[in-house]
Amino acid sequence: MNTNKLKKAAHILFTGFIFITISILSGCKSDDNSIPPEETTVKINHGLAIVSGAGDVKTTFLQGLTDLNKPSIDNANGTEVGQFSSIYSDGKAMFTAGFGAPATMKKFVFDKTGKAVLDQEIIIPGSNSFSSLEILNETTGYATVGGGISKVIQFNPATMRITGEINLKDAGDGLFYSDMIIRDTNLFIALNDFGGSGSAKIAVVDLNTNSLSKIITDDRTATLFNTLTAEIMTTDAQGNIYVQASGLFSGKPSGVLRIKTGETEFDADYFFDLKAATGNTCFGLYHFSDGMVCTTVSENDDNFFGTDGANPAFRYRKIDLSKAQDLGDLEASLPNTFAASRTSFMKQVSDDEVLFAIAGTEEDALYSYEISSGNVSKKMKSTSGYITGLITLK
Repeated sequence: MNTNKLKKAAHILFTGFIFITISILSGCKSDDNSIPPEETTVKINHGLAIVSGAGDVKTTFLQGLTDLNKPSIDNANGTEVGQFSSIYSDGKAMFTAGFGAPATMKKFVFDKTGKAVLDQEIIIPGSNSFSSLEILNETTGYATVGGGISKVIQFNPATMRITGEINLKDAGDGLFYSDMIIRDTNLFIALNDFGGSGSAKIAVVDLNTNSLSKIITDDRTATLFNTLTAEIMTTDAQGNIYVQASGLFSGKPSGVLRIKTGETEFDADYFFDLKAATGNTCFGLYHFSDGMVCTTVSENDDNFFGTDGANPAFRYRKIDLSKAQDLGDLEASLPNTFAASRTSFMKQVSDDEVLFAIAGTEEDALYSYEISSGNVSKKMKSTSGYITGLITLK
């Protein structure tokens, strides 16, 4: 028999057998060889920070949320930061300002599963804490650093590289650089000396040259102090800057000063004496797009920093900046909160809704304030610690 014909016949038979076998197998279902589902990307619209722990042992957990309609939240899906931290955003990522040496600012992004992932960080040796962040655009941000070595740095939010430093040595020694606000081509930086000078001080920086233009002072109030989570500077719709001072350790009352639009001096014709209006020391200033303004009022200055851990001492209070008028308690049914020692912030999340934090002995939660009706309700309970920040992503 012709050998070549045999080889050819065998080849045809074998090829046909393989084809038939593959055809038959391809029609069979097998759980072991099932096609995996397509990978989906979780769209994160908000970021949240929760602090757990007590005393000096505290850590922050970050997590992303698709919406704000969860009745409760814990740290199960959180990413640990390792410090007490507040959070900021450029609309794309989450930036943390951490308390505890060395001063550390971290940038987190969200992966496809919605998990917060560390991208890059900035560390300032010799300093204890980042006090505040002000992000101007994609390539320019400013940060104040306090405790130990006090600094004001310029950084690139995209690359997380320090791109400059603003020299404030002429402002004096022993100052903590706290809250900041940018208006026009000026950066206004609150200077805190814990009442030592008996006056309020602000550094005015020319952003065209990143140099100190001048120091402005006012002796009607003092102590421009903010914790990591609290704000003490805000701008209204007309561009007026309002600055809240606690008056602590100075013998001066809590109050609000104004820097009018186009000016770089305190307005001599404006002072809102919060101590006289509310009867107590005030802390923080939160202004919203419709003119709604809040502060927090201490019911017990001996427990201002939460030394009595069983008795929170602060309440959210409505005020009218333009009329320099106290509008009363935000909501009588709200529990007291540890504002200065734990958390105090308010975040507008829609045209009609403002969310704010309560850190108490019985609960830690986000509450909702409805601007149009004035109604207050519990939005989200935290079962793992107190909430120190909320951001919205674009």
